Amino acid sequence: MNEWPYERSLSANLLHLTGLRINDINYTEVIKFEETLVSDYLRHIGEFWKYLTGLCLLAG
Repeated sequence: MNEWPYERSLSANLLHLTGLRINDINYTEVIKFEETLVSDYLRHIGEFWKYLTGLCLLAG
């Protein structure tokens, strides 16, 4: 894990904070975790823009 790129190492440490043992975390789990984070971020940012667009339409 110490030899991984910074972003992967950071993600592995975040996984560790969720309760996984650091020695049980592998590269594939880290990539899946990152993809989930990005997916959740994009889904929520999309909802934010829909909300903001709705407010602008109401404001006229």
